[in-house]
Amino acid sequence: MSVRNIAIFFLLLEFSLPFADKDASISVVANPSAVRIGDRIFFTISVDYPESAKVGILAKPDSMLGNFNVLSIAIDSARKVDGHFRQEIKYELSYFGLSDDFIPPIGVLVIYPDSTADTIFTQPVRVSFISLLGDVPPDSAEIRDIKPPMALSYNYRKLALNILLGIILVAVVLGYLWYRSRKKRGLGIFEFISPKKPPWELAIMKLNALSESELLGKGNFKEYFDQLTDILREYIEGRFGIAALELSTYETMENLRNANLGLDSTLEAFFVDKTEELLRRADLIKFAKFLPDPHTALQDWEMVRKLIVRTIPQQEEEQSEKAETTKMPHIGKDDVNEISNEEVK
Repeated sequence: MSVRNIAIFFLLLEFSLPFADKDASISVVANPSAVRIGDRIFFTISVDYPESAKVGILAKPDSMLGNFNVLSIAIDSARKVDGHFRQEIKYELSYFGLSDDFIPPIGVLVIYPDSTADTIFTQPVRVSFISLLGDVPPDSAEIRDIKPPMALSYNYRKLALNILLGIILVAVVLGYLWYRSRKKRGLGIFEFISPKKPPWELAIMKLNALSESELLGKGNFKEYFDQLTDILREYIEGRFGIAALELSTYETMENLRNANLGLDSTLEAFFVDKTEELLRRADLIKFAKFLPDPHTALQDWEMVRKLIVRTIPQQEEEQSEKAETTKMPHIGKDDVNEISNEEVK
């Protein structure tokens, strides 16, 4: 507790205690009693007084006790010891002198029931100073300049190796992130070497890959429609520059209706209406666990292909002809019957 926050100075610590004799005594302990400059000293005052007396500490509100800095003062609660009471006041001091010194006396006032009072003082306590110079007197010690800072020796080979390893680590992390980004978009590692394909070519390629999958044959409608609508959404983003892939059906349709697709009004209305129909059916399958008829799944695949082919720019006639040769998803008659039977069950 800081000296500034202690209210014992100029206060009388009062205790209402039963009657006894008038003997009171005081003792002190300083630990350690030999210090180097800046060391801390724990100075304890013990006051033993009769049970009927009242005691108080006489001290000034100061941060110094003689030449000693007062760091803190703590007052313990009075306790009964062998028929009398004992109060302890604990000082934490520090000393920055260069010779032996004394902790000055501190007065304690004792007031008895008959209104008589005694003032008792602690004895001066000697504190020895331990010089860092040993037996050399401080006045005769040679003052030397401070040594200059030591020069650090660099291992340039090790430093260069660490920098190289850091660059390699950063390159590996960036390469992995780049690979994941391309994989997410369905692109291979080395596809950057060839010219970037237009969005309709990429969409047709992915439709062909979906047609060769076994998703419909296994009745995995949810994944089938997820891939089908993702192909359409990616095409919308690539062809018209409209955000669609990471948006909900409602947000995608709002963007489509508010954008200028650059198509004639009839084709634009057809594209918007069919896109909404496909996306909402996919939402039913994904969130409402709706199971469509297998033939409906085939028709939706054909509708996506038709939306892509009809909106290819006019100058891309050759690409349009390629798109017309796209294969329908392959699903056997037995597979369709099997799927239909499962739905009936």
